[in-house]
Amino acid sequence: MRREFNLMVLIFCMAMVALLAGCGQKEVSNSTEQGGLEVKEITAWGVIDPQISAQQIIAKKMGFFKEEGLEVTNKLQQSGTEIGPMVAGGSAQVSFESTYTDISLASNNIPMTLIAPMANIGGTQAVVASSGLDINSAQDLEGLKIGMAPGSGVLIAIRKMADELGVDINSFRFVKLQPADQIIALEKGDIDLMACWEPWVSKAIALDGKILFSGLNSYLPENKGDVNYLNFHTTLQVTNDMLKYPETLKAFLRALVKATDYINNNREEAAAILSEELNIEKEELLGIMSRNIYSLQVDSDFVDGITEMATFMKEMDNISKIPQVLDFVDFSLLKEVDKDLVKVDLK
Repeated sequence: MRREFNLMVLIFCMAMVALLAGCGQKEVSNSTEQGGLEVKEITAWGVIDPQISAQQIIAKKMGFFKEEGLEVTNKLQQSGTEIGPMVAGGSAQVSFESTYTDISLASNNIPMTLIAPMANIGGTQAVVASSGLDINSAQDLEGLKIGMAPGSGVLIAIRKMADELGVDINSFRFVKLQPADQIIALEKGDIDLMACWEPWVSKAIALDGKILFSGLNSYLPENKGDVNYLNFHTTLQVTNDMLKYPETLKAFLRALVKATDYINNNREEAAAILSEELNIEKEELLGIMSRNIYSLQVDSDFVDGITEMATFMKEMDNISKIPQVLDFVDFSLLKEVDKDLVKVDLK
């Protein structure tokens, strides 16, 4: 009888321990609670660029990946153009890049899926005037020499500015130059304006150049403030075989959400971390980061930006066909992580 009583007490105590443990676990949102991780080790490919890889670096350095039960190895390349072929070959299963690369891959039927935006970098796609140029109105831009790399998406912003402010875009004298050559030409006075992106915009500013407008902001006298000339995003994409690991990818996304919050709420500290990792001066980083909007939010600007860029790429003969957005994006995992991040219903 006593033995039976002791057994009942033991069972009761074990049940209470399990109950209390269960209550305690519910206070913390983690991967185990929502389902075990299918895989825990991930190699994430990115770029030595605070626009593309800021979140993956911060998530690693701040331990956000570890908090989600993941062991992540970041591998950063010099340029985003290096990642596309790796995705196509299957060696980069998880990577950070831009919608430009995503569209190119999708157009070539590479089995990949864009699962979240990282940042709107339209503010870093800009037109910068030389230090000695006096611009009193947008019409003063007519007839000027503009350095620009062939096929640059910043041309979208130039076209919209010209259309909105009544500037004759046909009067512009475009000079085909790569970013580094634009800096030299601007300093020598061989061109009046450069149409480029970061970090070259910051380098032009360091030479007393003046930003006239970007994809998201205008500093022209008659139109100062926010604009909607170009929505260009950095993104997270995975090869389709990674989609069989939904719990792992959700854990990865949760860590990136934490990293994004950290960047937005602790800009100085985030810049210090990125400066060490990217070997870029902190002050230069702060300038670049100030022109980015770090967010995983999927809204109409993001979706429209993809369609607009794809149309432009086809016009420039950079792709042979325009892929359908629904064929290479899937935000269902992001919506499970935080439904408020997905503002549009893609059908």
